[in-house]
Parts: sequence; structure tokens; C-alpha cells
Amino acid sequence: MGWVRAIIHLDLDAFYASVEQLRRPELRGRPVIVGGGGGGRTARAVVSAASYEARHYGVHSAMPLARAVRLCPTAVVLPVDFPAYRQASTRIFALARALTPLVEPLSLDEAYLDVTATPGEPPEMAAQLRDRIHEVTGLHASFGVATSKTVAKIASDLRKPRGFVVVAPGEELEFLRPLPLRTLPGLGPATAATLSGLGLRTLGDLASHPAALLERRLGRAAALSLTRRAQGIDTSPVTPPTAPKSISREETYDRDVIDPAQLRERVRHLAADVGRRLRAAGLSARTVSLKLRDADFTTVTRQQSLDGGGDSDAAITSAAISLLAATRQPGQPVRLLGVGVHNLEDAAQLDLFSAPATDRERRLDATLDSLRRRFGPDAVRRGAAAAELRDLDWRHEDLRER
Repeated sequence: MGWVRAIIHLDLDAFYASVEQLRRPELRGRPVIVGGGGGGRTARAVVSAASYEARHYGVHSAMPLARAVRLCPTAVVLPVDFPAYRQASTRIFALARALTPLVEPLSLDEAYLDVTATPGEPPEMAAQLRDRIHEVTGLHASFGVATSKTVAKIASDLRKPRGFVVVAPGEELEFLRPLPLRTLPGLGPATAATLSGLGLRTLGDLASHPAALLERRLGRAAALSLTRRAQGIDTSPVTPPTAPKSISREETYDRDVIDPAQLRERVRHLAADVGRRLRAAGLSARTVSLKLRDADFTTVTRQQSLDGGGDSDAAITSAAISLLAATRQPGQPVRLLGVGVHNLEDAAQLDLFSAPATDRERRLDATLDSLRRRFGPDAVRRGAAAAELRDLDWRHEDLRER
């Protein structure tokens, strides 16, 4: 049977940890844990990624970092470095798009590719992409090749790391039959427990169980979806991303932050990252938002419009700091802080007759973006505005970068 439809699932192996081992050769072959606040081993820190050497000790993502270190005390613990991971991800997805324009990223380290219309045999294309990724980046990935997204994803997960599993057309049901229920993407522990209560243990059990009987426990839509996917039937398309509707960045602190100056500094840092990504996408924003969560987990989000739209660090920072001043009460501890931009549009639609000050801001932003691309996101930062430094009762003032 020929490939009427061909989907590749690409999943980079221990991506964050592998990037760290690649740029630090002394860490290769050693257990590496990525996570925590600046690498700090605090009660709130969690594991973002673990090398396979660390996984051997039972370490896995989302595990509390303190527990991970107890399981693997010899592990090297490193802070998360998203700019480095985004850079590696961008290079890899560019290689994927050279094979087909139909690439649907799920995260920095995972994507679906639809190669149905690409000349050649799908397994050979996947093998060539695997080799090309390793040649260009030095990173390894696991691949699943199948006629649907569901089966391709299950296949890529089956033999990690460096897995390569092909499920030929017509072999989907036989491939899925012996696999445990939790192998099916989107089938969580609660649903698995419900199915186990019905005597179902494998995807083959689920595939052959009458959907009408499942409806009583799960509802019609869930029962039909699970049954069909357990049978290897999934017609959902590979959908390349469209222009973003918003761009945001937030950070959770290992220790609650109370100092106003420190909070304003974090807002500037977040706003600069959001501004850089906004300009890189060629977009402008009409709304800035601030998200604040206190020690009691109460979360507040406020928004402020930008007159005429904007994409400069100064405009985003000014609005975000004003929102911080209007939102936070004196002495209120902050657990999480976030800055976002919304109502995005093509930056080319900005007023061509902008004020000279705006032109100066754009030139400065372009220079800072260039320096950050070359030397890293923290290589250079804006200083606080003079008016902000003079302000003692900052909560009641409109703090604008001038």
C-alpha cells in the first residue's frame, strides 16, 4: 500500500540538556539537569530537562529540583537559557521547512511535518532530515513516520533516544494494539483509570471496545475520539503557525520580591525581551499587559493601550511600569511577574511621519537587538529613566522612560 498521506513527527532528544552538553564539551557523558531559578536549588525550582545520564537515576522534567539532586547528587545543575534553545530550534525547523512548508511546531523541540506532496519516500526523507540535523547542529532527534499525527507521535516516542520508527500504511492497528493506554497522546491518568475500570489495558482493548459503552463514562465526543485514534484513525491536518496574536514573557521567582526597584528592573528586563521578539516578527502592538501574582496566588492582569501602536522597548516598558504602579499595593510580595503585548499588526503600518524621538528609539532598539543577538540577551540593558530615579513615591506616579 502506498503513502496516500505521510506525516513525520520530529522530537529532539533531551533538547535543553543536549544543547548545554553540546556547547560545554566537558559535560558530555555526564548527568545534566536544566532548571530552577538561575540554577538555584530552592523549594520552588523544578526540572525543565534532564540528560539521559540523569534520567538513568530517575530524574525527569517537572520534578522538584531538590528531589532530582537527591536522586542524582553528581548531576551538573544549569539555569534555563531560552535564547540558546530558541536559536538551536530555529536552525532545526529551518531544515525541516527546506523539506516541506507544512511544518507545525509543538514546542522548541517538537514538530509535525506533512511530506505527502514532497517527492520521495517518507522514511528516506525522515532519515535524511535526521542526518542533516546532526550534521548542522550536532543534536540528535527521534522520528516517527506514519499516516497520521497520532501514530507518528507514538512512533517517535517508542525508542528514544535516537529512535526511528516507521509505521507503514495499513499497519497502524497492529502497531498500536499491544501498547499501554497512556501511550495515546491526550489520554491522561484520570481517563486511563476510568478505562482500566472497564477492564481495558491496551490500545487494542480500547480500539475494539464499543464506543457506545464508553459514551456513558466519557461522553460522546471523547469516546469517539479515543476509539478512532486507538484504531490509528486521525485526519487532523498539519497546520503551520500563523502570525501570533500576542507575545508575552513571565517569570516566577524562587523567593517573593518586595523591593520596588527590583520589580521595576524585572519589568524592564521582561519588556525588553518582549520588544525584541515583537520587532523580530515585524509586528507592532496596540496594547501592553502586566500580569502579577502575589504570595497568596492571587493573580491580576491589567492592560493599557499604546496610542497609535508601538514596538519600542521604551513604549512597552513605560506602559508596563505604569501598570505595575497602579496594580501593586505597597509592600505586596510578588511571586510572578509578566509583561505582554496584544492587538498586533504589521509594523509597516506604523505612521511613516513618526516623531524624531521615536526614530531615535528605533535606532537604539535596533542597536540593542544587534548586540543581544551577538553577545546574548543580557549583554546590554537600558538604565532607569532619570524621572524614575528621582521618584520616591513611585506607586502614584506615571513612570515613563524618556
